[in-house]
Amino acid sequence: MDDTKFQPTGLILPADRTDSQNEAHAAAMAAMPKFALHYDAPSGPVKVILTDFWKNPDVVADIGFEFNGFYQFTGSCVGASSGNAAFTLSAVQRAIADAPTKAFVPFWPFAYGTTRYAEGDRGQGEGAVDSIMGQTLAKVGTLEATQPGLPPFNHTADGLQLSAAIEMQWSDGGRIDPKWKPLAAPQTMTVAPLSTPDDIKACLINGYPVLDGCGYFVGSGHIKGSGANAYVTGRYDNRGGHSTCFLGYWDHPTDGPLFLYSNQWATSTYPVDPAGGGRCCVWLPLSEVQKLFNNGGNGGETMGLSHLNYFPAQPRVLDWLVAP
Repeated sequence: MDDTKFQPTGLILPADRTDSQNEAHAAAMAAMPKFALHYDAPSGPVKVILTDFWKNPDVVADIGFEFNGFYQFTGSCVGASSGNAAFTLSAVQRAIADAPTKAFVPFWPFAYGTTRYAEGDRGQGEGAVDSIMGQTLAKVGTLEATQPGLPPFNHTADGLQLSAAIEMQWSDGGRIDPKWKPLAAPQTMTVAPLSTPDDIKACLINGYPVLDGCGYFVGSGHIKGSGANAYVTGRYDNRGGHSTCFLGYWDHPTDGPLFLYSNQWATSTYPVDPAGGGRCCVWLPLSEVQKLFNNGGNGGETMGLSHLNYFPAQPRVLDWLVAP
């Protein structure tokens, strides 16, 4: 039974794309760098939860509150999920870099509207393509939400929220004031396509969030296990274009590799994770994540995000977060 049909999604799948969107997607994918990350694999099991960096004291001091993810009202999943990924990247770097940069909250509707315009969409509307979002983040950047003149986010138990009307207003990229582009430029990043679950794992244990759009979504979850091994799990139980993030990896002692799927819906969508995942998160087993790479992920893209122009190994992530 599909009891999540009321939840907003918004990834435009290939079968539903216009000629302009398909051309923009092909150009974006051709321009992306190939993913490469050379690192010494950990000798033992690891548990890395990048949402832990949301609670880092230095990160909290930078933004003035504890981040708990964005919430989407409309079919703006490509925008809201990119915001979660961009913030997480800034939080990780704030905590582990030798010369840390300031953590910042991205005003994701700017990148969302810019993405829609770049793929040929005109006027207000819902839906976008993740590959074009990757191109936007790499070439244009994303705005800091503290820039004067931007609508403020409301801080709620269901994440940082704007309103459906504001999301729709900013979805019209042609109406975004050009003055914002130079202010977004300092927040560009490298975005590279991933092609295997091992690529996702490599990104996550080195502190790089993963943005994913596909033809499936996780509509519900349940608690599995007990004690220190308990976690909230789920599966791709619904079909429909949706964009989310992966923000954690765990070599579970009995259930094998798990990947932390981070959504931008209501907190009540999944049970609170006893393993420590962030708001609206659920752990997926390897068998589910492998589906992203079968038949092209049913029409989506999976991409790693870096703060540099490449993906260097970052062993300090494990120093901070590896399970005891």
